[in-house]
Parts: sequence; structure tokens; C-alpha cells
Amino acid sequence: MFFVPFHADNLYCILYRMPVKAFINLKNLVYNAKAIRKTLPDSVKFCAVVKADAYGHGAEKISSALYPYVDCYAVATANEGISLRLAGIDKEILVLTKTLKPDIERAILYGLTLTVSDMSDLKLYNRTAIKLKSTVKVHIKFDTGMGRQGVSTIDALKEELRYLKTHNAIKLEGLYSHFASPENDRSRKKAIDKFLLAKKTVKGYNEKVICHISASGGYIKGEFFDMVRIGLLLYGYKPFKTDRINVRKVMKVYAPVIKEKPLKKGEAALYGEKRAKRNVNLALIRYGYADGLFRRETDGQFSNRCMDVTAIFCEKSAAAKVFCGEKYVPVMDDAEKLAGLYGTIPYEILVKCTLRAEKIYN
Repeated sequence: MFFVPFHADNLYCILYRMPVKAFINLKNLVYNAKAIRKTLPDSVKFCAVVKADAYGHGAEKISSALYPYVDCYAVATANEGISLRLAGIDKEILVLTKTLKPDIERAILYGLTLTVSDMSDLKLYNRTAIKLKSTVKVHIKFDTGMGRQGVSTIDALKEELRYLKTHNAIKLEGLYSHFASPENDRSRKKAIDKFLLAKKTVKGYNEKVICHISASGGYIKGEFFDMVRIGLLLYGYKPFKTDRINVRKVMKVYAPVIKEKPLKKGEAALYGEKRAKRNVNLALIRYGYADGLFRRETDGQFSNRCMDVTAIFCEKSAAAKVFCGEKYVPVMDDAEKLAGLYGTIPYEILVKCTLRAEKIYN
């Protein structure tokens, strides 16, 4: 048994000080938000997508920094929305996926706006709201080709609207969809045609219902409707190439060098005993696949990552910076470039690369 004397700094070390550092530039975030807002008509609402811990950037801090520039927020789960409420976010928070039965009461009590994906959702939300002697705000999800959530026919939509007319515990705030392929003009137009029919139907029920279909990709294509939901662009990346808007990258992730290791030709290191094809100088860094990036060996790396350690060539550490007396090297400074190396998309890099990182905001 051992004793650790209590001190505020000790608690901070235990809870927050982690070897990997994610430096998050809030000035760049605000720049991106302002650039987006500037292009929107005054009548179009700006919804900031901060699901998945704001794409790995820290949802509470990001949401607070965006507060003056956005109208509302979107998250993936009730727990994500509740975390924002506890952090002081009092604007509308839309939960984009189906809220499961155990979370509905808490979601209503915290004033979250829930997604209706089918008739069973409406009935369950209504019963729960009545039980709590409260009301629940909802957005109906309409499937225009994504094949993921929501009703896909006008008849099914009309059935939901008929239910809403006789059940006052539910307040319809919005109708939304999602493009399966916003960069594809044919696919996007097909989705819009279908969404316009749904919009006409819902506006007949209530002209004030907010209709929205565009995330970052749809926004780039100029499909605004009543609101746009912006995620990736806020964090400095584009879903596809475009000159419509310029954004600045918000996050860089650094890991500490724990050892420098010269390796002679023919000598082995790490799992699998991979051997050096020439004399090399390696730097072992405290970042492994448990920290978020993929195990597979890629450019500038020697062999596959271990769970907690990666070997890189020392020349790759030329961009190192000193932080708290330790040498740190960048492991993620361009999610798009890394995504190309790993055969994935920037979204996946961003949401994973800070799993065990201390987030430092400037």
C-alpha cells in the first residue's frame, strides 16, 4: 500500500496530464465558423455538428468557442447532448440517431431534441413525455436514399403528421435528411427532389418547421434549405475538393520521444523481428495503436505500431517541439494526408487520433 499526498496538482496529473498532446487552435475554429456563417443567407440557421467529441477535438470546449457563431448543435447520442448541457450549452441540441429507451427520460429532462425515425419512436416519446408531465421536441428523419434512418414514403410521413395532430406532448421542430453522395450531382438532385415533396407535406402541417438536408458536402454545393449542419469544415477539412471556401486546420497531435535507438543493417526491432535494410536511427515515441491511429506501418515508420509505442525514423522527428522539457514529434498534423496513407477518410483519423491525448487549447 502507498500514500499519495493530496494536492490539486496531483488530481490534475491523474485526470488530465497524458503523454500524448493534442494542440487545438480555437482561433482557427472561429475563423472557419465565421467563414461559413458569412456565406449563409440571414434566414438560414447554422448547426454545428459536435458528435464524437467534436470529431476528437473536445465537444465541450469546441461548443463553447462556437457559441456566438452558431444557432444550435448536433450530436449522435443523448449522453453527448447531456454532456453539453452540463457544460452550460443552452441552445438547441439535436440528437441525430435513434434515442434508445433507457435514455429517453434523461434526454427529455435535459431538453434535447430527438430524432424520429419511425412511428414507434413517436409513440414511445409521447408516452415518456406524458409520464414526465413534459413535452419533447423532435425532428423527423426522412430517407432520401441513404438507406440508414427514417421513413422513406410520403404516406408514412403523413401518418406521423396525423399522429402529431392528436398528441400534444410532442412538438415537431424539424424535418431532415442526409445526402448519400453530395458530390455526385445526379445523386444529390434525386435526393433533393424527394426531399422537396417531404418538405411540402410538412410545411402544410406547420410552415415554421425547419427543413434541412445538408452537412458539409451539401453546404459546399449550395443546398441550404432552412438550416445546414456543418461538421468537417469546422475542423479544417473538406469532404471533397472545392474552391468555394477556405478553412484552417484546427488540431495537431504530438507524442513524446521516449528513446532514440540506432539500428545497424540486419538488426531487428519490434514485433515480428523486422530487420533494418540499412543503418538507421530510430526514435521510439509513446504513441501506439491504442492511442488511435492504425497499427499498419506507413510512411516514416519502422515496422507496425505496438499498442503503446511506435518507431519512426529520426529524420521524421525534425519537426519536433519541446514541451515541458520533453521532445515531442507530430503524429497527426494533416488528417487528409494520413487518411490517404491508410486508405480511409479524414473523419476516421480525427475521431480516433486523440483517444489517449491531453487536449491543450490555444
